Amino acid sequence: MADIGKMEPRFFEDIVVGERTRSGSFTLTRDSIVEFAGRYDPQPMHMDEQAAKAGFFGKLVASGWQTLVITMRLMVEARPFGATPLIGIQIDEIRFQRPVLPGDSLSADLEILEKRLSKSRPDRGFVKGQTVTSNQHGAEVSSQLWTMLIPLRNPA
Repeated sequence: MADIGKMEPRFFEDIVVGERTRSGSFTLTRDSIVEFAGRYDPQPMHMDEQAAKAGFFGKLVASGWQTLVITMRLMVEARPFGATPLIGIQIDEIRFQRPVLPGDSLSADLEILEKRLSKSRPDRGFVKGQTVTSNQHGAEVSSQLWTMLIPLRNPA
């Protein structure tokens, strides 16, 4: 993870529509999938290989919620806004394109699609971005539209 003490914050004025941030990667293990499922999504296809074989996917798969949590971690570590934190206010169009399996290494990409000033608060703006998470083969496993709150450097 980057040392935020050495990073400069980025503000609304610094963000450019079309800019992209690519994260590092995170590899899931069988144990990490089962542990997450045991805490947050205790369904057979996430917790038991034998039960998963008889299920929809035919094998053990990660919870979609785990994929989303990993995506968040990857983007936090990538620091698209420098030392300015990622403050989400809305997530739209969550899609799961394919299952995540034990041994998959995930990475995420964020593309800034639009930005707009707040109508009610002159010290902030909103940035919308498409976040796509892919496996080690470059196959998309999930996507989301994030709307994030970001401060202005020079409020009106």
